[in-house]
Amino acid sequence: MSKAKSRSEIASVVILIVLAVILLPILAINLTLIIKGSIDPDTPPSVFGIAPLAVTSGSMEGDEEGSFPKGSLIFVRILDDDARASLEENDVITFRTADSFVTHRIVGVLRGDDGETLSYVTRGDANNVNDGAIPTDSVVGVCVAAIPGLGDFAMFLQTPAGILVFVGIPVLLFIAYDVTRIVLHNKRVRAENEAGTAEKDEEIRRLRAMLEEKERTAPTQSDAPSDDTDDNVTPSDK
Repeated sequence: MSKAKSRSEIASVVILIVLAVILLPILAINLTLIIKGSIDPDTPPSVFGIAPLAVTSGSMEGDEEGSFPKGSLIFVRILDDDARASLEENDVITFRTADSFVTHRIVGVLRGDDGETLSYVTRGDANNVNDGAIPTDSVVGVCVAAIPGLGDFAMFLQTPAGILVFVGIPVLLFIAYDVTRIVLHNKRVRAENEAGTAEKDEEIRRLRAMLEEKERTAPTQSDAPSDDTDDNVTPSDK
């Protein structure tokens, strides 16, 4: 019983650790992104300088290096002022517009008379027209990686249904597993106790039968030989 209980407890701890390893970092990252996004809405919320962004249009679909389809999750490295002014053609950058962030490729660099970069001309790989001149102070970062399809999943996780599926269901499954484990353990303990009680009852019946058999076979007082002697003594002749 103790070994089975130990294995069950170890399994519960392992499952709890796995859930914690999977869920806690994601929850911590989401919380960090939400807080940063509310503090500075002009910059995509980032973790360790990398901002994950879901792609909601197909303007960057293509065969060029750095292209990505709609529904991708891209990772944008946030740039400081010096880095914003040192970008080159073919870099895929994210810049701020009036109501959103756009990620397109640089197709031209506009510089002043002193050689200082003033703005960038960008265009989506799937678009036929340029976006126009993007001032350097509107640039927020450069795209360093993209994972197709993961953006749709990330958007789904931000919905109530996504939170329920990704967080609620694993927690409910663990609770159901733990309740089932406890019920089965209690049943096993009860069965073992009942088996032990039955063995004790059987032993008591066996001992009682032995005592009864011994009492039946023991000699009674009337059957025992008499030790009494005759009180009438004949006097001897003198």
